[in-house]
Amino acid sequence: MVMRPTPLPPIRGLDPMSLTAWEGRVAAVISLQGCNFDCPACPVPHLVSVKPGLGSIPVENVLEAVYSRRRWLDAVVLRGGEPTLHEGLPELLRLLGEFELRVRLRTNGSNPEVLAQLIGSGELTSVSMSVRGPLDPAYSVASGTKVKLAAIYESVELLLASPGEHEFRVPWLAGVVEAEQMESVVRMLSGARRVVLEPSPDGTPGVREIRRVARSVGNFVESCIVAGRPSEDFGSAARTRKVVS
Repeated sequence: MVMRPTPLPPIRGLDPMSLTAWEGRVAAVISLQGCNFDCPACPVPHLVSVKPGLGSIPVENVLEAVYSRRRWLDAVVLRGGEPTLHEGLPELLRLLGEFELRVRLRTNGSNPEVLAQLIGSGELTSVSMSVRGPLDPAYSVASGTKVKLAAIYESVELLLASPGEHEFRVPWLAGVVEAEQMESVVRMLSGARRVVLEPSPDGTPGVREIRRVARSVGNFVESCIVAGRPSEDFGSAARTRKVVS
């Protein structure tokens, strides 16, 4: 019996050089199709559907584009959708690893078993996990679907215990995840090396309020910044260095 190789994930987007996808690095960004969440404030709703026939970019073209720019790149960011839904993700990571670039995975944390395997493989340099709210019923509202909270908790614990680089991103969602809920999430992430607080896509509630949240709970984590403002750190390590007054 001939075993067919697992198909590589469907690629719907490629940004060959980004200065914002991984702060401090020049990264190629590969966007995969398909997500198990349907977040009401999703910035990339066109990547959610898993319906066939949506079209994709040939993997060979993407690999060639990244390879040809490798001298000017520091890293590659794999995002979705939700990348861990795809059986072929480990093989794609292996292929990218041959370019000797740092690789970051962006995930919603809903598949802790897959995440553990990927971290254990050594193919990942960094994991960026979105934590969409406290682990209560509001999480499913923020995610647009019923979520297994135990899986999210397991992924959080996995990253907190991992010696590698990680960050958690906490998005604001008006009426669901606001200041009080964001503060609760950061407390849950106590000890994290990096937390990024994100305003909603329309800019709500404004930088001043997000900064207030960061200031109030930044001592629970090593680094706590507001998205788009990496030079201003409210985390405990930054406070020790007296970066923030």
